[in-house]
Amino acid sequence: MEAMRKMLYNDWLNLNIHLFWCYDGPIGQDKPITGKSVSYTEYSNSGAWLIRKGWVKVEHNGRTFTAKPGQWLIVKPCQLIQTFAADTEMLSISFEARWPDGSILFDEGLSLVLEAEDFPALERKAKPIAKAIKKIAPNTWDARTCDADLKSFLKMQSLLCNWLIELRDALAANNILYSGKFGIDERVMQAVRLINAHSLGEPLMIDELASAVCLSSIHLVRLFRQDLQQTPASYFEKLRLEYALNRLKLPDARIKEVSIELGFTYLPHFSKWFKKHTGKSPREYKQ
Repeated sequence: MEAMRKMLYNDWLNLNIHLFWCYDGPIGQDKPITGKSVSYTEYSNSGAWLIRKGWVKVEHNGRTFTAKPGQWLIVKPCQLIQTFAADTEMLSISFEARWPDGSILFDEGLSLVLEAEDFPALERKAKPIAKAIKKIAPNTWDARTCDADLKSFLKMQSLLCNWLIELRDALAANNILYSGKFGIDERVMQAVRLINAHSLGEPLMIDELASAVCLSSIHLVRLFRQDLQQTPASYFEKLRLEYALNRLKLPDARIKEVSIELGFTYLPHFSKWFKKHTGKSPREYKQ
């Protein structure tokens, strides 16, 4: 298993970690919940919930996991059905911890229900995150879209990493280990960094990307396939799709604006592209 292998510090620099949201209170944040329960199917990111009131249930891969007050539910990052009692209150933290090839740091063995009293540091280290995010990104589902200065960013990353240490220990106590990605060619990682910094609304020129890392286009694509099991073009396309999905989750996001941000001149072209990748139109996804 990769998690048991020795990794260089340089390997860990390839791990992408950031926070989506964190709040402590009734479900929905800015969306009032009515009825007996509410379900969501559009979220597939890594997350954890400490239930304070009500209950929550997730379903995936033919299995069901239910958490009640005083329990943590550590969610598997995959397509799943999330169902909450209407009166549910919880401490919710959603994050990404992912390798360049798309594999997730914590995945195998989840979802998992934990007794909060057995791992008190999980709550203790999560509370400061909820407090800090409330100052810079209240009522949002993606903190990356909010303004933040360097101090705020560094503080948020520090708080998240401190919490992830506790999560790692809690999962290890239940024989759930992290995954690792080893030995990625430095030229591939340099190309990944350039792609990550590239405007999502501008075409990605593979020849220029390859030249920037002192490789031929053919050699770069071959190394990308070897180390990341995908091409530079497909990696860039995934970034664009993830951006569209995350932006459209925001209540005030307009489809036309997202279309323009991704470089589509005509809205129907964006809708066709989006449906090709998701099976839904942008409007259906938002609804």
